[in-house]
Amino acid sequence: MRSAGREFLRLCGVAIVVGGLAAALTLLVVPLSVQRASSGAVMGYCGPGYASDNAVQVRLDPGIVNTGGRPGQAGSAAQQQQLQQFCTHEADDQLIEAAVVAVLALLIGLPMIAARGRQDDTPLSPGPAPPSLSSSGTSGSTVWK
Repeated sequence: MRSAGREFLRLCGVAIVVGGLAAALTLLVVPLSVQRASSGAVMGYCGPGYASDNAVQVRLDPGIVNTGGRPGQAGSAAQQQQLQQFCTHEADDQLIEAAVVAVLALLIGLPMIAARGRQDDTPLSPGPAPPSLSSSGTSGSTVWK
């Protein structure tokens, strides 16, 4: 028989695992931040055009970064290399954050889900045997004469 507390614990575990994995997947597809100068002006995007790509795309193809925010306009080689390093560093950080979130969700949620199964499957410990009743309903053995 399941108790309400164990069922609630199991549901919380499922919510933590599902929510954590969803958050990790979201971190993988959220666009990376743009590189800004100290004045706040955009120096470049981690992707083609006026937008930044997500961490997976930038990590797979670091050459997609765009300097100056204008498609087709290439900056100096040093500026392009600096932006690529910035974007790959941002992508690595976001990938690490996604991995940490996923691992924490699994480490916290799975034991909560499994705890219910262990508690339900544990057999009851045998206690002292109940006293035997005689045919007259009193405890003890029946003496035949």
